[in-house]
Amino acid sequence: MDDTTPVNWEALDALVVDFATSETLIEQQPQESLMDSPASPSSPPSPSSSSVSSSSSSYRSRLIIRQIRRCLAAGDIDAGIDLLRAHAPSVLDDHRVLFRLQKQKFIELLRKGTEEGRDAAIDCIRTALAPCALDAYPEAYEEFKHVLLAFIYDINDQSSPVANEWSEKRRCEIAGLMTSVLRAHLQAYDPVFAMSLRYLISIHKTFCFRQGTKSPVSDLTERLLMEVRDPPAVPQESFYEAPPFDEVDIQALAHAVELTRQGAVDSLRFAKGDLFQAFQNEICRTKLDMPMLDELVREYCVYRGIVRTGFVASAGDSQTYTALCCL
Repeated sequence: MDDTTPVNWEALDALVVDFATSETLIEQQPQESLMDSPASPSSPPSPSSSSVSSSSSSYRSRLIIRQIRRCLAAGDIDAGIDLLRAHAPSVLDDHRVLFRLQKQKFIELLRKGTEEGRDAAIDCIRTALAPCALDAYPEAYEEFKHVLLAFIYDINDQSSPVANEWSEKRRCEIAGLMTSVLRAHLQAYDPVFAMSLRYLISIHKTFCFRQGTKSPVSDLTERLLMEVRDPPAVPQESFYEAPPFDEVDIQALAHAVELTRQGAVDSLRFAKGDLFQAFQNEICRTKLDMPMLDELVREYCVYRGIVRTGFVASAGDSQTYTALCCL
C-alpha cells in the first residue's frame, strides 16, 4: 500500500480497539470517554454488552489454552491433563489425544533419571498408556511398543531408535496439537484483527517472494509472524476416507492458506465441512509474536488518540504506525 491509498480509519480503529479490549490491553470505556482520533471526528462504536461478554469468555478460554500449552511445553503433563479435565473434559474422551498425552508423560517420567521416576513410568504404562494404545488408532500399539525402547536407550544417544521420543521438540509438538484441538473445541479464536494480520502478512510475503522484490516492511513482518505452525488437529483415520466435500471448497482452502490438497481435506473434515471454521483453524495455526503485537497495538491506540494518556507519540511511534498501515 502506498501513501496515496485511502484507509478506512473507522474500520481499522474498530478492529484495533476490539483486539485491545479482547486482550485486556486497554479497559473498555464508554463511548464519550474515548478521545477523537486525529484522522476522524468520530470514535469507534462501543460494543454491546453481549459482545463484551462473549469477548471476555473467549479471552478466558484463550488464557486457559495458553496455560495448558505452557504446562505441556514444559513437560508437566499431569498439570496439563488436570487443566483439561477441569475446563475441557470431553477432549480427553478422544483416545488419540489421551494416548499422545500419556506417551509424553511416560517419557517425561523417565527423563527425571531417578528410581522414583522409573517406577512411576512403569506404573504409567500399566495403568494408562497400555490401555490407551489398544484402541487409540491403528498405529498406536506399534508406537507403544516402540516407545518402550526408551527403557533401554540413553537419553543422550542421538543414534538410538527413540532419539525423537526423547527430543524436547516433542513437547512443543504436543503442546501445539492440543492448542489446535482446544481452540476449535472451545471456539476460542483470536480477535479478527490478529487473524487478519496473520493472513495479510502471509499473502504479502508470498506476493513479494513471487515478484522477487523486498518488502518495505520486512523487518517488521518477519519478526511479527513466525515461520513455524502448530500441528493440525486432524483425525488419523481421515487419510483413509473419501472426501465428501466440494472440490471448490478444497481448492479454495488449499490456496488461501498454502495447504496440500490432502491437508485441506483433513482440515475440512475436522471442521465438519465448515469452510470458514476450517479457514480460521488454519490461520490460527500460524504464530504471532504476541508481546510485540501488543506493544504495536498500544502505540497505535496512543497515536490515534483512542486511549487517554499523557504520552506523546514520538517519531519512532509514527514509524510503527506507518508500518501497520502499509499491510
